[in-house]
Amino acid sequence: MKRALGLPVLALWLSVTATVAEADYLARNRMIAAGIPAKAGFFEVFQRATAGPPDYFCVAGEYVRYGLRLTASTDIYVVRGMGPSVTRPGRRSVVFSYVKYDDIPDMSAAEKGYSVSISRPGYFLSAGHSAAFCDASRRRFRRSGLAF
Repeated sequence: MKRALGLPVLALWLSVTATVAEADYLARNRMIAAGIPAKAGFFEVFQRATAGPPDYFCVAGEYVRYGLRLTASTDIYVVRGMGPSVTRPGRRSVVFSYVKYDDIPDMSAAEKGYSVSISRPGYFLSAGHSAAFCDASRRRFRRSGLAF
């Protein structure tokens, strides 16, 4: 009897853990971020059904604050909006950077406006501000049945 129960539990555990690679960061809202080794400071946040811009910034903020242990005042820039993943063929992601390279456009406060954007390269928020979206993001995913 114990053996029959152990196999389904093991299969469930493997299915949950198999989706997150060892170097990935799993945020509180269950979205995933991963570094892009080709360029220092670049990382991507992978697409998730029903996720909006604050959800992506939540993951980016947590990755920078807790995964990389950088300060809350570290700025996080959108490098590229939703598109094919840089590191995972077949997946889609948003590319961010915590390093301000010259090829990332400058954006004034007036240009940023009041809406959070993941589609405008150069849009930025601090890591602390970004991570502050996580509680609401997690609650929203739980209400919709997309988080555990």
